[in-house]
Amino acid sequence: MRITNIIILFFFIINCNAQINNLDQIRKTYLESAKSEENIQKLISKCEDYKSKNDSIIYAYRTVADLMLIKYKYNPFYKLKLFTEYSRKLDLIVKNNFNNIEIRFLRYCVQKQTPRFLGYNDNLELDYQFIIQNIDIQSKELQKYIRLTLKSL
Repeated sequence: MRITNIIILFFFIINCNAQINNLDQIRKTYLESAKSEENIQKLISKCEDYKSKNDSIIYAYRTVADLMLIKYKYNPFYKLKLFTEYSRKLDLIVKNNFNNIEIRFLRYCVQKQTPRFLGYNDNLELDYQFIIQNIDIQSKELQKYIRLTLKSL
C-alpha cells in the first residue's frame, strides 16, 4: 500500500513538472507571437500539442492566438465576425476561471491592444486591478512574466 502511494505521488509530481514546462514554452512563444503570423501559428501549434480538456490556461492562449491572427485577414466583415466570436470565447473562459490571474492577464492584454472603436475594453480596469492585487501571491516565474509583459504594452 505504501509503495503504491509513493508511485502515485511520483507520477503526480512528474506530471505537474511537465505541465509547468509546457506552460513555460507557451508563454515564451506568446511573447514572440506579436512579431509575425508565423509566430502566431507556432503558438497555436504549441497549444495544440499540450491541449488538455481541463487546461483552461492553454485554451485561453489558443483563443488569444486566434484573436491575433485576425489582423492578417483581409475582409473587414469577416474580421469583425471572427473578433466577436473569439472575444466572446475569451470572456467565457474568464467567466469560468474568474480568479485565474493568467487568464485575466491574457484578456487584459487583448483589450489593451484592441482598437477602441471595437468596444472591447469593458474589463480593462477591472482586470488590471485584479492583476495588481493578486500578482504577489503567484509564483516568481509568473510574476516576472506578467510584469515584463505589462511593461511592454
